[in-house]
Amino acid sequence: MNTPVGPDGIAKGPTVTPPPPELNAPWWATLIAIVLTAAVTAYFMLPKTAAPLPGLPAEIPGAGFAVDTVMYMPHIILLFGVLGDMFTYDGVWSIPSLVGVLSIFLNYAMQYFWKGLQELYYTALDVGKVGSNPVAPIVGTQVGGAVLPGSFFKKYNGCSVQGMEGFATEFAPQTLVITATVFCYYIFDIVRNRGWINGIAPILGFSSVYLLQFGVIKMAGGCGGPYGDMAQAAMALFEGIVFGGSAYGIVQTYAPERLPSSTVSPFPRRNVRDLTTGPDGRMYDSAGNPYVVLPNGQAVPDLSTSESRAAFAEIAGKNLGTGLPAKPAECPA
Repeated sequence: MNTPVGPDGIAKGPTVTPPPPELNAPWWATLIAIVLTAAVTAYFMLPKTAAPLPGLPAEIPGAGFAVDTVMYMPHIILLFGVLGDMFTYDGVWSIPSLVGVLSIFLNYAMQYFWKGLQELYYTALDVGKVGSNPVAPIVGTQVGGAVLPGSFFKKYNGCSVQGMEGFATEFAPQTLVITATVFCYYIFDIVRNRGWINGIAPILGFSSVYLLQFGVIKMAGGCGGPYGDMAQAAMALFEGIVFGGSAYGIVQTYAPERLPSSTVSPFPRRNVRDLTTGPDGRMYDSAGNPYVVLPNGQAVPDLSTSESRAAFAEIAGKNLGTGLPAKPAECPA
């Protein structure tokens, strides 16, 4: 940290030097995502035995709680946004939860898209087998995800949101569609507005949650229907990308200040312990950037000088993925 001296011999404070772009995602979020990914990978790679291993209990302690948590993850995701805005007043977290609720009805409408593809497939088979018996269409298939009345918390396979079984289809399970829709909304936003580095945690977190949810549904017997579990999971992922990506595009176009990324500061996070007092009495970090410490102990960038404004604008440009801020001399007339 350099301390320049003016012509009058008085120190002017440390030189402001913009640091490289920082990772806005907290370290613990990335750590949790990595651990979850490792756990899911280990679960699917370990050999499965019909009976418990010698010396081990028949049921791992806490396994029931973990399975129930994963199975009810879509319900938790829908509630998260409402609680988030209730406590933070940001007005950005309820939107993806609302999109998740709408995905239930959009998923129901998407059955006609999948049926159209199904008809095209069977028509192609008929054309390719001229003179042979036509392929019998699949009709009257019962959706395996339906829950019997009054059986809540007793017989639930995690395929449909409880209370919304009437909107279930034989194609993509509602719960997987909700998880994919909400997470894709967050991922599109973070990657687009904060870069791929900050998108690592949500991408790994989504992969872990989706695989765990799929595994629990499969262990519960699947969702039934003419399609396999993998095909249904793939259709749910496709719908989630379409619904979540479309919702993100709409909010990005008409109300970008309502995106979750708008709540993430593009400036480096600092607290009092990270700052030192300069010769001019102002607080600086290790890179020479000035900060103001509020009465509650929060440190915010000090933009009182043109040098600090230029430095913090450059930091924001890098962290927002927009490059360096434009300078008047470089702008076309």
